[in-house]
Amino acid sequence: MRSITTIRALVKEDHMNRQQGRNRARRAGFGGLVSAALVAVLTACSAGGPAAETGGAAAEDGVYADLYAAALEEGGQVTWYSSFIPENLEVIEKQFEEQFPGVDLQVLRLGGTEGPIRFSSEMEAGAQSADVLTTSETDFGTTAAENGWTEDISAFDLPTYADFPEEFVNGPLFVTQIAPIRVTYNTELVETPPETWEDLLEPEYQGQMMLVDPSAILPWMAQYNLLYEEYGVEYLEGLAGQDFRPVDSAVPAAQSLAAGEGFVVFPSLDSVANPMIEEGAPVANATLTPFTGVENSTMISSAAPNPETAKLFAAWLMGPEGQTAVNSGFAASPLPDVPNVASVGDGYVPYDPAVVEANRDTILTALGFQ
Repeated sequence: MRSITTIRALVKEDHMNRQQGRNRARRAGFGGLVSAALVAVLTACSAGGPAAETGGAAAEDGVYADLYAAALEEGGQVTWYSSFIPENLEVIEKQFEEQFPGVDLQVLRLGGTEGPIRFSSEMEAGAQSADVLTTSETDFGTTAAENGWTEDISAFDLPTYADFPEEFVNGPLFVTQIAPIRVTYNTELVETPPETWEDLLEPEYQGQMMLVDPSAILPWMAQYNLLYEEYGVEYLEGLAGQDFRPVDSAVPAAQSLAAGEGFVVFPSLDSVANPMIEEGAPVANATLTPFTGVENSTMISSAAPNPETAKLFAAWLMGPEGQTAVNSGFAASPLPDVPNVASVGDGYVPYDPAVVEANRDTILTALGFQ
């Protein structure tokens, strides 16, 4: 195998040319048929933090050196299907390619179920294009593993795996980005913000809550499941007894909230309330524990056309540099102490999609959604 220095010298000029001529508009046509709530999940919560200091020299000498060399020998290209918003993807692509000169990250944005559906179709047809998939459909990992489309992430021997929190690894998937679930409230109508989940059962909230129907959104169902496991079915029945208004999405519900049509909206997200707060709307978010969140998780295809480059990219996403690019100004990281990135905080509980699904009927019945 040629040395890293030799390989970098050979590819540097070509890489720079490709960077200058790249048509970044290729993602413009890849919209996702995503609900308004899930679009808001990944909308930037702030203007974004400073970019991490990266560069090819660090890649040569650091934990990624062997994978970087193998990726360049392989051809230096990786295709990624991702559910992240375009602004987020631009940051990730730029920082990854700057850290690993000569490696070309090809991105296709597929929101909601589009990523898993396309990935599945290609695997079944034997025409795989994606090397790596990131999706908010966290239950897809089980389906992919059962069909032999991926393996447990531990099988890929990634150099950053050992330092990644095990509670955020679920077989073939590792959690890459988290949007913690909040309770959004009207600051003019709520004198004392709720501090515990039991507070929502107080008489003052009777007829003043908007609850988002969790039927079609797994993380919403996961939050209700967490309350079911923590407090029992009686708590969910208590919420139902508060005569709440059922809504389909947190986004329009929060707008109604700001107009004085209620006290709280739940489940909600920072990305729902923060843009409204910046415009001066009388809303804020409360964090009640325990809570879960919208998790975007990543897996490597077992039929990846570029397996070495796929491993390099996945390892980078697991590490602090990748986590900074993925989450700074956008969401929270499963890793602690990532520069310029919020941690999920105390009280966060990852969820198991299989457990949530097993309790679905009980939860929906207790809440009155079915």
